[in-house]
Amino acid sequence: MSATEILVLAAFRAALGGAGDYGPDDHFFDAGADSLSAEAAMAQISEALGVELPLYLLLDHPSARALAAAIDRGETG
Repeated sequence: MSATEILVLAAFRAALGGAGDYGPDDHFFDAGADSLSAEAAMAQISEALGVELPLYLLLDHPSARALAAAIDRGETG
C-alpha cells in the first residue's frame, strides 16, 4: 500500500465517520458517502498533499486505491 493510498483511505474513513471496515477497493459512495463527505475527504487529501484536487477526480475514481493511483499518476486536474 502506497503512502498516498494510506492517506486517501484515512480521509475516506474519517469522512464516513470512522468506518474501520471500509477497505481500499470499496466504492466510497456505496459505503454511504454523500456530497458533503466527498467534499470533506477531498479537502483533507488536498490539504495533506498541498495540491488542490477537483471533486470530479473522486467521482471518476471512487475507491481509495483508484484515487490514490490517479493522484500518484499526476491526475490532479
